Amino acid sequence: MLRRRYLIIIISGLLFSVPFIFPQLNILSFFAGIPFFIILFDEIINNKKNKAIKYTCVFGMSFYLPVYIWFFWMYPMEQTGVTELESALIVTAAWLGFPVLQTFVMLILPFGFKILKNICARENINIFFIPVLTACLYVISEWVQSWFMSGLTWAKLSVSQYKNLFFIQSVSLFGTYFTSFIIIFINAAIALYILNKFKNTKLGYRSGNLPSLRKNNMLILAVILIYFINSYVGLFRIIYYDYIEKSGERQKITAQIIQGNISSYEKWEVSGFENSLKIYESLIEENTDQKIDICVLPETAIPVGISRGSPTYNYLQDLARNKNITLFTGIIYGEEDKEYNSIIAFDKNYDFIKPYGKRHLVPFGEYLPLDKIVTKIFPFVSNMTLFDSVLTPGESADIMSINGVKYGGLVCFDSIFPELARKSVKDGADILIIATNDSWFRDSPAVYQHNAQAVLRAVENNRYVIRSANTGVSAFISNTGKILQKSNILQCEVLTENIKIIKNKTIYTIFGDIILYLSCGYIIFCMGLLIKNKKK
Repeated sequence: MLRRRYLIIIISGLLFSVPFIFPQLNILSFFAGIPFFIILFDEIINNKKNKAIKYTCVFGMSFYLPVYIWFFWMYPMEQTGVTELESALIVTAAWLGFPVLQTFVMLILPFGFKILKNICARENINIFFIPVLTACLYVISEWVQSWFMSGLTWAKLSVSQYKNLFFIQSVSLFGTYFTSFIIIFINAAIALYILNKFKNTKLGYRSGNLPSLRKNNMLILAVILIYFINSYVGLFRIIYYDYIEKSGERQKITAQIIQGNISSYEKWEVSGFENSLKIYESLIEENTDQKIDICVLPETAIPVGISRGSPTYNYLQDLARNKNITLFTGIIYGEEDKEYNSIIAFDKNYDFIKPYGKRHLVPFGEYLPLDKIVTKIFPFVSNMTLFDSVLTPGESADIMSINGVKYGGLVCFDSIFPELARKSVKDGADILIIATNDSWFRDSPAVYQHNAQAVLRAVENNRYVIRSANTGVSAFISNTGKILQKSNILQCEVLTENIKIIKNKTIYTIFGDIILYLSCGYIIFCMGLLIKNKKK
């Protein structure tokens, strides 16, 4: 019986990870976790020998290991200064380490239930108490995951739904945690329904302290309503903005993305600077038939550090003037003895525009966390660096205003953190520009998962997103998450699109992660209820 339960949980976790690799199967997210939650609830409510922590660990690792399988595509990392053996150790450690860390945080689920077990086991408990509590605990666990190792919110459940456009529109109201809340609530509600429906049967579930749910069918009704109401609200939002777009009332600009297909393994070579400059300049020259307002190059498109007035800076400034465009490029920008991984705009009018500096640096790539401890255990890690100098994180959104249009920048890792895009739009950004270098991932699932984050940033803040990547995926994304155009992976491409300028802000942009605040409030309420019952 015990082995069977572990096998069921492993299968449940693996199925839960499938939409991250095959996003067309996003519907699986609403059912794959049901077997795990059936076993978890039965264990917490009925069994004295509580194995809920072990079960959660097995589920967490089964879920996260496939999601992070893309780490192996980064081997052999030859441009980071490590050997093939060291590279194999690094990617394996990363593939195992991040799932272990995030599974550890997921233990908030069984610990939360253990603390509140007396409430969960009451026969007069509200029918929705356990599913709501489960969803709130999961939302909090996703939030806590953003704290460690500079934060890694790569595996948020909302990422698995980026192709489910109707469903994700609600992130413009309550943020991406709301998507996670609904998915977990649906899984937990169906699990509790099954557990109560088939108790005292050959399935092995006992009535014990299981709450008497006389209105068990209300759980299924709630599941149906919450899914379809959320989807229909999304449908109406898309219809509304499609109508606005067809009316042609909004101001627009013509934007161009240049994907040079110059990988990190090529551009940092001795001849990389001249080669990169030649490729990007020729691609701009090849596409002058249409009047282009802005041209966007990827992260570190020009592999050299610059400062204001340096020869390369002046060259790019002249290039923008000669082509009669505003040129945005990712580049290392130096100022006051500090260097930033930046997006800098070269305006055709020669106006100086303060660059945007990347706010969330990549651990082990742009800085070394816990360097004294890590280098003592793994000395070779100290040689692993993407840049010749220590980078400084940006401190603000640094909105770039050009010809009346305000652009908010995000560099690579920045785009997986909703609060950074929100801050940019809150500070006035009309359009979001993402410059990224995903060539490290080659053609792995990570490339598409990273692009999925950009879709969510667009919907959250009701802004068009221009995403330029070295080797792909480069894309134009509408304010409703539609991918208007996207490039192929590992190909040299030029994309051109008319981009709408939107001024109004969403509820999410104004108020932030409302569902996270409510989840924390709900847990505090439950704790208060527990203390009150103990006093009685």
